[in-house]
Amino acid sequence: MYSRTRSAVCLGMDGRDVFVETDITRGLPGIGMSGLASTMVMESRERIKNAIINSGYEFPKGRITVNLTPASLRKNSSCLDLPIAAGILASEGCIRSRMLDKWGIIGELALDGRVLGVEGALPMMLHMNDIGLKGIIVPEANRAEASLAGGNIYAVTSLRECATLISIDPAEAAESVSEGLISKVRPGDARYILRSKNSAEEESEDEPDFADLAGQENAKRAVVIAAAGRHGLLMIGSPGCGKTMIAGRMAGVMPAMTDRELLETAIVRSVAGRGSDSIRLRYKRPFRAPHHTIGRAGLVGGGANPVPGEITLAHNGVLFLDEICEFKKEVIESLRIPLEEKKITHFRKGEAYTFPCNFQVVMAANPCPCGFLGDPDRECTCTQADIDRYRRKLSGPIMDRIDMKITMERVGYEELTGGSKGLTTGEMRAQVEKSLKFAAARGQSFFNSEIPDHDLEKYCSLGKEEAKFMKRAYEAFAMSPRGCNRTLRVARTIADFDASEKIKTGHIAEALGYRLQE
Repeated sequence: MYSRTRSAVCLGMDGRDVFVETDITRGLPGIGMSGLASTMVMESRERIKNAIINSGYEFPKGRITVNLTPASLRKNSSCLDLPIAAGILASEGCIRSRMLDKWGIIGELALDGRVLGVEGALPMMLHMNDIGLKGIIVPEANRAEASLAGGNIYAVTSLRECATLISIDPAEAAESVSEGLISKVRPGDARYILRSKNSAEEESEDEPDFADLAGQENAKRAVVIAAAGRHGLLMIGSPGCGKTMIAGRMAGVMPAMTDRELLETAIVRSVAGRGSDSIRLRYKRPFRAPHHTIGRAGLVGGGANPVPGEITLAHNGVLFLDEICEFKKEVIESLRIPLEEKKITHFRKGEAYTFPCNFQVVMAANPCPCGFLGDPDRECTCTQADIDRYRRKLSGPIMDRIDMKITMERVGYEELTGGSKGLTTGEMRAQVEKSLKFAAARGQSFFNSEIPDHDLEKYCSLGKEEAKFMKRAYEAFAMSPRGCNRTLRVARTIADFDASEKIKTGHIAEALGYRLQE
């Protein structure tokens, strides 16, 4: 008997349709699969057989043929276990098959019939909602992600629960929910998307605060500007001056995530197999700090079946590259396109896998290999060749893409023990939010670093004197066109802090100061 079950797989950040066709005919017992199934899917045959038997059903005696369509799409996920098992039961007549086309099913099976969670569940559920499926069956372990997807979604813990649910029309499934037979993911489960002020403050109580950082008020000013405009920041200073402390607190200064950003971040975590983090980290922007020994694939993603790298895991958050000059040069250079385009695409076997990477990049470096070049109290032991080799890790094209550079000095003892805390994280975040509100009032819905080149004249227009000043700086410092435009974007952010509609000479001068530091 023939049956067809609907499911999906995740390719990159997107869900794709998969139809599971099942037919049982006479022949030697066994399961044959076709449709460009990967090794992971082929291995599911034994899992499915044992799960069916241990769930109390009789395994078919005939020859089972499973075809996964479209045949041109590579299937590489354990999420097809449950729909294949459901198709076999429907073909055997153990469950009613007339409702199969109304349900979308995903889930991995354990040998005892339990349904296990799968990676990439959220984009698959969103896709099945988009194509209009009346009901979706997902593993209980993916409930948190299901609450974000919305729609008519039901969470199951076993193959038997799934079989019971499939026999019901999705429109009538609510009755079974009231009787306690099945579990529906209700819209209220996603209430945490709406971030309230009180809950946000409660979440941030235990977070590190900028008040813990003695001195470095100039660096804090730069951090606030960088966070408000999402400008790349490079901090240079001797060991122990506070670079890592600043970077670790920067996510707390950034504005609260919008609902769209929350959903995007949850999709990334789902694809990376960290869907449960969507609840545990619901109020926190991502913060990623990969070690300098990381390889190119670990940073930008990739692999035979592409997965997100650190730049994608930092989407909508902070990517901190500590000791940037210790990274391999080819790893640093791989950031060129992602920093510009805010996405990265990998091509594998005729498929394009695109991952978002709109992150706040923060880099930290010592002035030289020993770290004490320019220190008034400690002598540098590096040769000029060592210093040149160290600094060559940061090429001109990479430095041109970093909007702000600051040099940090060691904090004096009196400042360290004086008891003055300076700006707190909450105060700095308030400054950022005030700046963003000023930008929104003029109709701008994106960060200043994202102002398109063709709109620079609209958002970063200069008066006569300001234009002359910028021209002199452009020629005197041999700036590139990209560097000039990025300077104007930083100046726009500084002007927003002063609630100034026009960019003034002082704003440009401060932006140039961040741009031209060595």
